[in-house]
Amino acid sequence: MADKGIALRGALMLASGASLAPMAHAGAWSLPEGQQSWFATVSRESGDFGQAWRADDFTEFGVGDGWGVNVKVESEIRIGSTYDDRSGGRVGVQKAFALGERGSFSVQGSLLLGESLDGPECQGGGYEARAAVGTSFSVFGREGFVNVEAARRVRDACERNVFEIATGVELMPAWTIGLKAWKDGQGASESAKAQISTSYNFGGFELGVGWREEISGNFSEKGWLVSVSSRF
Repeated sequence: MADKGIALRGALMLASGASLAPMAHAGAWSLPEGQQSWFATVSRESGDFGQAWRADDFTEFGVGDGWGVNVKVESEIRIGSTYDDRSGGRVGVQKAFALGERGSFSVQGSLLLGESLDGPECQGGGYEARAAVGTSFSVFGREGFVNVEAARRVRDACERNVFEIATGVELMPAWTIGLKAWKDGQGASESAKAQISTSYNFGGFELGVGWREEISGNFSEKGWLVSVSSRF
């Protein structure tokens, strides 16, 4: 049982390291009481909307009995026909429920603050309701995970549905690779992206690089990102 618990916590670190999306977080798992994780990314993208720099900073705290509190700060500088500088944040409370020895299900409620990075049509504060289910696994002695999430995000008159799926696996000691796809919005404004990333664990922190690209067909956007994460 202890070994499987360690494996699950290892899968959580994979989930945190591989979820390099704008709405990245620990997924279906919550941290143990008194533990904290930090995850940040910087990306450089170009496409139909011009060029953009984006930064995301996510911190999660475990408060015990499957409960967690998380805070996310995000900002974007978009340079196109017009200059658009946005920043916002999210404060959430999550409750996770164990599904056997390797799985987990969680629900989360968040308050949205500041400006929205979803687009100029989404203004003002609001809320987000999110549910996630995930499991870890072992393949030839290497740990991995699969995580699926769905969310409803509301800002005044702007409502968006979000769906995400991510998987990651340990390639060799200290090296992991992650794949992720997600979409939000609907109709002509729907955005769907796919991402591949790899990271190396230095012990005290993990450094990663990735490539992200729009795949919906509605827009053209792609670019590189760099991530760093730590748990303490």
